[in-house]
Amino acid sequence: MEQATGIRLRRRLPLLIAGAVALGLLLFSLFREMGIVGTWKLYQTQKQTLEENARLRDENRRLRKEVENLKTNPSYIEDIARKELGLIGEKENVIVLDPKKDAAAVPPQRKGSGRP
Repeated sequence: MEQATGIRLRRRLPLLIAGAVALGLLLFSLFREMGIVGTWKLYQTQKQTLEENARLRDENRRLRKEVENLKTNPSYIEDIARKELGLIGEKENVIVLDPKKDAAAVPPQRKGSGRP
């Protein structure tokens, strides 16, 4: 009986060794520095970088248009001054309303509306 087990083991030993070597090579190729996992991470980083480059390219294009408008378009400059700096034109008046007074005002009630 022991002899039969030894013979089976000898027949399977090369197959077991080949399987262990194949498993070792597979694990090595997966987890080494530039293995499959490293390559996947590198691909993801490249994808993010390309997306950021596209976003920055669009932003640069928008900023170039804004610079051109600021250099050549007086009405654009006036709009920016009104929106961002709160400036007004020469013949304009500003009416400042107190939001607290508006909120505290009670609306007039109608008589005979049928509501309690």
